[in-house]
Amino acid sequence: MLFLLLATIASAGNALTMKFAGARSDNAWALLLFNYLAATVLSALSAIRAGLALPEVTPHEWVLGLVTGALFITSFALLQLNVRVNGATVSSSLTRMGAVIPMVLSIALFGEYPTLAGTAGIVAAVMATVLLSIPQRAAADTETPAYSARKLLVPMVIAGGLADTMPKVFEATGNPAHEEAFILMTFATAFAICLVMLLRAHERPAIVDIACGTMLGFFNFFSTDLMLRALLELPAYVVYTGFSMGVVLIVYTANELVMHEGLTKRDHAALALVILALALINLPS
Repeated sequence: MLFLLLATIASAGNALTMKFAGARSDNAWALLLFNYLAATVLSALSAIRAGLALPEVTPHEWVLGLVTGALFITSFALLQLNVRVNGATVSSSLTRMGAVIPMVLSIALFGEYPTLAGTAGIVAAVMATVLLSIPQRAAADTETPAYSARKLLVPMVIAGGLADTMPKVFEATGNPAHEEAFILMTFATAFAICLVMLLRAHERPAIVDIACGTMLGFFNFFSTDLMLRALLELPAYVVYTGFSMGVVLIVYTANELVMHEGLTKRDHAALALVILALALINLPS
């Protein structure tokens, strides 16, 4: 249970750090660069500690890591943008709805059909996404930044869901003993993409980019690592439900007490649907 609690805190810290950094830095690629640099170094140290022989890793497994890294940077960049324009509470909560994408792909690719509760959870997730991503009726005739920004939530959910699907693809087609290499390749690919984009932008990172990006990298790595450790001692449905709902509640509480992002009544209703969807999707079969 301790690993689950720490993984939840690390993931929530990720969203809150992005909120803090977003108000103080406009250099998104520098922030992501140092995030994935820290995560790559930590995953490399973890792989070395595990005694992993990289030559044993197959080309197929390296490709899976490369594709996952590209999806990671896409979803993380969209999350960072959404935190800036839509707030940490709505954005980080809706990323949890990416869990629907792996469920849908599992039906199409692996023939794994959800239970009745899982189906109800998918419906609740879609409803929450619609409520959060469309503008208020009163603002429908006004082209404001807030109106157009809400439409950015949908590609964020899709990209995050596809990124969440890749570990399952690796589990089904790769060697579990090479998981450390898969994680290392994922972070290293994301780091390389960020480096190229930063060099193309000809921008120099500031101190806030280095500090916050490194902190994000620690949160990013440890939330993944601690989640895997939690799965070794607790049932999967307990881990995924507790983790997802815990992140939503921590960020929501931080917003109410500290950030005061000004959520509407419809936002509150949608967040309640998020929690309901997470509970239903992760119920044991």
